[in-house]
Amino acid sequence: MTEPLLVRIGLRTLRGFAEKGRPAAGADAIHLLNAEERKTLRRIERGAIVRAAIAGALSSLVAAVVELEIARPLLGARPRYATFGEQARFYAVVGAATVIASAIEIGFLYWDGLRSVHRLAHEAGLDLFPETEDDDRAIATAMARAALELPNPNASVFGVNPRREASRLRLLVASLVYKAKISVTNFMMKMLVRRMLGRAAVRSWLPFVAVPFTALWNAYICRRIMHEARIRAMGPSAAKELVGFALAMHEGTPSDEALACTVRAVASSIVRTEDLHPNLVALFRDLAGREARTDDDVDDTRTFLARLAALALADQTLVLRVLSIASVIDGRLTKNERRLLTEARTACGKDADLAAVEALRAAFVAGDPLPPSLVTALA
Repeated sequence: MTEPLLVRIGLRTLRGFAEKGRPAAGADAIHLLNAEERKTLRRIERGAIVRAAIAGALSSLVAAVVELEIARPLLGARPRYATFGEQARFYAVVGAATVIASAIEIGFLYWDGLRSVHRLAHEAGLDLFPETEDDDRAIATAMARAALELPNPNASVFGVNPRREASRLRLLVASLVYKAKISVTNFMMKMLVRRMLGRAAVRSWLPFVAVPFTALWNAYICRRIMHEARIRAMGPSAAKELVGFALAMHEGTPSDEALACTVRAVASSIVRTEDLHPNLVALFRDLAGREARTDDDVDDTRTFLARLAALALADQTLVLRVLSIASVIDGRLTKNERRLLTEARTACGKDADLAAVEALRAAFVAGDPLPPSLVTALA
């Protein structure tokens, strides 16, 4: 599958950063952050957030100054009675200034986001472009998508359709709301200022309302990006270790049906999150590689629950542990995942207490050690 142009550009940029030096070799696993690594990563994240906020503020400031000093005089002495031609020139100047400033801002944010994500991966000891493992290119792609705030692919992979149970109307509405959020909020802030200040003050200060708001918005988005990049950097390593614990705890050799059901568990988690998160893809690939058979409708959650209920007790325990790992390996535990976990535990005659799952998620997100006891407590 060919990646979008922006992702390909992001990968080339990351490779350019990577060629300047290999990541530091840590003594511990990538998903385990020691005190020095935590300190370094926090510094990288704070720096990226501050730079994003400054970039947003400067972009809005330039647009505001152009509007006040260059565009507004074009409306004449009485702006309220400006002719159509005067208004057209006003909006043309304001629009041009906004587009140019925004383009420079976005270009810088993309470049700095990629640079910060690379530094984060480097300090965590993650090699984005290893010479021996071709599959790890997926990690670099995932990190590029995180830095550019691009959604994960929604096409079916390995027979798993992440949108199998999703409402198309809800997905469309959610996308439109997200894209309109900053514009609508900016408009509401301006209306609030109009109500609070006099007409003269509004004429002088209204264009500057966007400056602090854009800075805060950029800081918020950058914080999300860096958090997600850290989760993606740690995820594949943590998933492999946690699944290894779950398999080692199994009494005897897992049955073929149990191994097939673990694959279904991860596929069902993907369907319930409605997102092909790269950490879940890595976990799915690892488990599918252990299971010789290929089931039809591997992403059918009802079939998964029915087959889970028919397993022996030891196999059920293994599958529940894998499902719990899959539910938190993307750093989240969504409402739909909680419902799937509850349904799975009920099918096995267990209670719906998810405290152990929450504890695992908290430890993983924080970069804390992930001892086998956390996996034992899952089922």
